[in-house]
Amino acid sequence: MRHGKKFNHLGRTASHRRSMLANMACSLIAHKRINTTLAKAKALRQYIEPLLTKSKVDNTHNRRIVFSYLRDKD
Repeated sequence: MRHGKKFNHLGRTASHRRSMLANMACSLIAHKRINTTLAKAKALRQYIEPLLTKSKVDNTHNRRIVFSYLRDKD
């Protein structure tokens, strides 16, 4: 049964996956385009879309949330 398989684990531990997605998100924002696999791109899309939605409303709370996910304020 496939209960609870909501996202692709990408063959990594949770901490490695979180770090990888945060680094890829920072690279995507900085360079506007990155080369990656299809599975990682789909996982990155699920990771970054809510951040983009939150960043459209510019207030302190949303900024802190987005910066906590990205770990890079540039």
